[in-house]
Amino acid sequence: MESRMTIVQALDERELLVKKIGDKIQKAQLVDLIRPKAALTVEKRLARGEFEAQAQGALQQILDLIDRYDKLNAAVSQSNAVTFLETSRGKMSVGAAIALRGRLRGSGPYGELSDFEGKLSRKLEECYRAMCEQARKKNEAARRASAPLCRGKAVGKTALLVNADSEALRSTKLGEERSGAAAGTAGQGISKGPEPLRIFDPLNVRKRAETLEEEREALLLELDAKIKMSNATTFITV
Repeated sequence: MESRMTIVQALDERELLVKKIGDKIQKAQLVDLIRPKAALTVEKRLARGEFEAQAQGALQQILDLIDRYDKLNAAVSQSNAVTFLETSRGKMSVGAAIALRGRLRGSGPYGELSDFEGKLSRKLEECYRAMCEQARKKNEAARRASAPLCRGKAVGKTALLVNADSEALRSTKLGEERSGAAAGTAGQGISKGPEPLRIFDPLNVRKRAETLEEEREALLLELDAKIKMSNATTFITV
């Protein structure tokens, strides 16, 4: 006998059937023991014909429930393929919306591997944090390396100036030349070391990561709401 119901009712019945079928399979006793000349089975204490009828009835009941489950599943799948939703991603079937929602949740056929937006968002954050740490380490190493070098150059400056003054006493012209050389060396001695490294982020990856996550969450909420609304208002016949 055919029955008309909403998708929500069909999904609820399908969920109950999963539990019911599993329970009946678990409890089913379809085989017993018997002695060749005995009238009753050993475990169930039933006549041969009675036990056979019970076993056949239990098996048939399980098969009927499985058939009901398959019919519900087929009707829901068919409805999902021909019922469409308007979403922020455009018009799509309910089946496509369910598949997209599963992918975003990481619960589709490929699990978390298909949550591309989530993985990309985490990668963007990871890249930014890693480069910040690398810049910090390199800048710190450069500061340590340049500090003693500058002090050494300052000592050299003093020596050159003293030499220049001594030479100036002997020869004015020669002293001027050497004083000029010393001045040039002194200019090198006050070097501030290499320019510090900074983050080069033309894509603004942290903002991109935040936007990706916000859009992902908003789409999940939208799909959930529209799928539920469609399921509550769409009828099937099973």
